[in-house]
Amino acid sequence: MGPTMDDQIFKITKDKERARDLIVMAEERLEDIPSSSKDKPYKIIEEYYEIIKELLTAVMYLDGYKTLSHKKLIEYFGNNYALLDDYQLKIIDTLRKFRNDIVYYGKKISIDFLVNNEEDIKKIISILLKITQKNLKK
Repeated sequence: MGPTMDDQIFKITKDKERARDLIVMAEERLEDIPSSSKDKPYKIIEEYYEIIKELLTAVMYLDGYKTLSHKKLIEYFGNNYALLDDYQLKIIDTLRKFRNDIVYYGKKISIDFLVNNEEDIKKIISILLKITQKNLKK
C-alpha cells in the first residue's frame, strides 16, 4: 500500500506571497506560448502543464496546503473545487504524463494532442487564473 493522501498533502500557513509569485510566473509563461515554435509541440505541452501546475500549487498555498506530488495536486483540486469536470481533470493528468515522458525520457509528443485539446487547455488555464485571482483577494 502506497502513502495515503494525508501523507502527501501537508497543512501549512496560508502563503499569499508565494501564491502571487506562482500566478505571475504562470501568466508570464502563458504570454510566451504564442512565440513558442509550433514545430516543437512538446515544448508547448510542457509549458501548458507548468502553467497549470503553478496555478494549482497557488490554489493550495492560498488554502494553506502543499504537496510534492503532482498527482495529489490535481486530485486536491478535483476534490475541493467543482470548477473543472472529469474530462478537464483528465486532460491535466494527460499533460502531466506527457510532461514526464518529455522531461524524463526525451519523448517527442505529436502535435495531434495539442490540435485536439488546446482550446480545452486554454479554458482550464482561464478557470484556474480566475479562481487564483479571486482567492488572492480573500
